[in-house]
Amino acid sequence: MSMAVISGIILNKLNIPAIIGYILTGVLTTYFFGLKLEDNERLNELAELGIIFLMFMIGLEFSFKTMSNIKKEVLLFGGLQVFLSMLAFFGICFFVMGFNFDTSIIVASAVSLSSTAIVLKHLNDVNQTQTPYGKNCVGILIFQDIAVIPILLMIKLLSNKEAEISTLLLTTSVSAVIVLLLLLLPGRFVAKAILRSSAKMKTDEVFLGVVLLIILGAAYISNYFGFSMSLGAFLAGMIISNTPYKYQVGAVLVYFRDLLLGIFFITIGMQIDVVFLLKYFIIIIFLVAGLIIAKTAIMYIFLVFFSGVKTGMKTALSLSQIGEFSFAIFLLASQNQILNLHLEGGILKYINSNFLDNITPDEIYQFLTLMVIFSMIATPFILNKIDQYSDSILKFLHLSKTNEVNTEKVHTAVPDELLNKHVIVCGYGILGQGLLSYFAGTELKAVAIDFNYERVEKGYRNNHNVIYGDITNKTIFREMQVEKSTAVIICVESISVAERAIYHILSISKFCKIIVYTKNNESEAKYKDMGLYSVINGKREIATMIANMVTEASKEENDS
Repeated sequence: MSMAVISGIILNKLNIPAIIGYILTGVLTTYFFGLKLEDNERLNELAELGIIFLMFMIGLEFSFKTMSNIKKEVLLFGGLQVFLSMLAFFGICFFVMGFNFDTSIIVASAVSLSSTAIVLKHLNDVNQTQTPYGKNCVGILIFQDIAVIPILLMIKLLSNKEAEISTLLLTTSVSAVIVLLLLLLPGRFVAKAILRSSAKMKTDEVFLGVVLLIILGAAYISNYFGFSMSLGAFLAGMIISNTPYKYQVGAVLVYFRDLLLGIFFITIGMQIDVVFLLKYFIIIIFLVAGLIIAKTAIMYIFLVFFSGVKTGMKTALSLSQIGEFSFAIFLLASQNQILNLHLEGGILKYINSNFLDNITPDEIYQFLTLMVIFSMIATPFILNKIDQYSDSILKFLHLSKTNEVNTEKVHTAVPDELLNKHVIVCGYGILGQGLLSYFAGTELKAVAIDFNYERVEKGYRNNHNVIYGDITNKTIFREMQVEKSTAVIICVESISVAERAIYHILSISKFCKIIVYTKNNESEAKYKDMGLYSVINGKREIATMIANMVTEASKEENDS
């Protein structure tokens, strides 16, 4: 890991994504230290934990209620993306290239998937999981992760021609029901009970151990019944998302996730055959570029009708790579000797090449693996400038509209001159809108934060400084440089959200002047106990104002 840290620091100085540093570390580990992935099964299992923890963190952010809110993105967009991508790439492999049926369906299935690890980590880092394009990406990725199950089932069928489809389908369906019953019914109550018990002990080590037990236990149950471990971890995350321990669980696991994801990308680098890569580098780059373009076009064709021009293009570009689950698909297919180039027609049959005539299943696997790796390497560069690339492509295609309001413009970046002696308003509801309108006529610099994207758009139209952000996420206050603010005004209806925001603000700057607006007497007392700068009870203030008006009216009547 020390090599990974060093390479990560160097690449960061050069403004190159850290993922490339991890992959490079894997390559150097193989060629300088002779450590190969196939020789170290434990390292491979440790790398898989990175994906498991990532899926658990995703589940934490998407409760069953949230899932119902993005069912269109999951079921419709995800279903269309996987189906159309598989159909298009199968046609290219089978009819154009001339691959046999088994190889064509395996390749088409694998390249239809995108990278959950890279895309979701980026969306979380830039706080865009709840933007329109972010929701599209998350919904499609969730469907893809679920689609891995029938894809792996299909590989079993292709590797065992004698197996009966009806028997496998029945077995899989029964197993799915058992997993859901075990995890969603008793699992919910068991997880909540043991988390409550560990929280009462007020020992971080015990709490962390319980969380790890829940994640790995759910992953094992899912794997035992023939499903991916990451699916079980995802369900465990969704279960805990409905408990009051959600935020603390996320806080203690975030570094585990990042560390294990780093190991995952190191193991990817360990699979690279440098000699093979140098020999076929131009061909691989050409094919990866073509695949990214094709995958982007396929997704954009249907997304533009549902999400609009800009959102559709950003979603398509974000998911244009091949995902990490493709490694498992290619590896399993290679082990079962499904991947081969027994050409059944197509343009490759008419190309005289010693490589095509003598290529082995291992070389096919290496070729496909390198395509996945290079598509992943390209992804951070695309994501970091997603707006610029989307605008450029749409302009090139003459699809951009000059009079169209840019609903994808998320104001997470605030000019530096605003982030000094500024007023932060948490919530852009009626009160928040009134505050920003008032401050607009003063010398005070005010910035509002809201988690409702429609309100952010409204603020943009009102020429107010409103950014999209979740105030339950500590990172948003760091980015807003809360320690330099004049005051923070919290005017959100949810008491739990307000308390979470206060906790984050005070952890960054304990001398920050926090003003809280509430309508609840109990919450007023709680806020005052926290020693805040000011607590305003809305109902009491309104009652006082009305009473004063009535008193003034009575005096005027008596005087007359």
